[in-house]
Formats: sequence, C-alpha cells, structure tokens
Amino acid sequence: MYNKLLILFLLSVFVSSCIDDRAPSGISSTVFYAQGDCMPPINENGRNYSLYNGKVYVVESSLVLIYNENNFDTLKTLSFETEAINGGFSVLVPPGSYYVMPDTMYSVSSENLVVVHPDDLIDREFKFFRCTSY
Repeated sequence: MYNKLLILFLLSVFVSSCIDDRAPSGISSTVFYAQGDCMPPINENGRNYSLYNGKVYVVESSLVLIYNENNFDTLKTLSFETEAINGGFSVLVPPGSYYVMPDTMYSVSSENLVVVHPDDLIDREFKFFRCTSY
C-alpha cells in the first residue's frame, strides 16, 4: 500500500515538473486538394478542390535546403506526420518555420509556409493542386 502511494506521489511530482504554463504551439488547419491539367492556359477558377484525406507532413523549413523533391521520402521521415480527415488536421510543433505538404506531393512555396511563434496555434487553410499533365 505504501509503495503504491510512494510511486503515485513520485509520479505526480515528475509529471507536474514537466508541465509548462505556456499554451502549446502548433498548426490546426484544413487542407483542400485537387489534381488535373496544367497545360496553358491554366484556368484556376475551374479547379474543383475537395477536402483532403491522408497523411500530411509538417516539414521544418531548414530541411528543404538539404532535401529536395528527389529526397521527399527521406524528408517525410524527418518531419512531423499527422493525418487529415475530411481536410482537418492538428499537430503540435515547436516554434519555427514549416512547410505543410500532403503525402501526394512535394510543395515548397509561400502558400504553404507557416511561421509558428511560442504559444501560437495557427489556423489556416491550405490548397494543393497536383498537375497530372503539362
């Protein structure tokens, strides 16, 4: 009985020492996805986006300087991975700059770059269009 109480007390002290008063930082967003023809003239108004279902990678921006599209599989293993369900996903990340990418395509642009500050929860929509022909 006393051993259980001692273990419970030590565990509660350990857990409370790990808890931080700050709010978590991260990204809580919606991802839209479409694919189709990219032959000129490009009709962006004619694109029909749907809510994305699948893996989403949150890639630290410094990693894209080292790994490019040819190393996308390696980049995925070094990134935060989460699952988008009906377009929605949430992931806690430390403060920093990140690119949000669906599993289906490597994408590095200002459109999918997110800067997360301490105690900041980013709520933003992302649209990805995968070209199937050029």
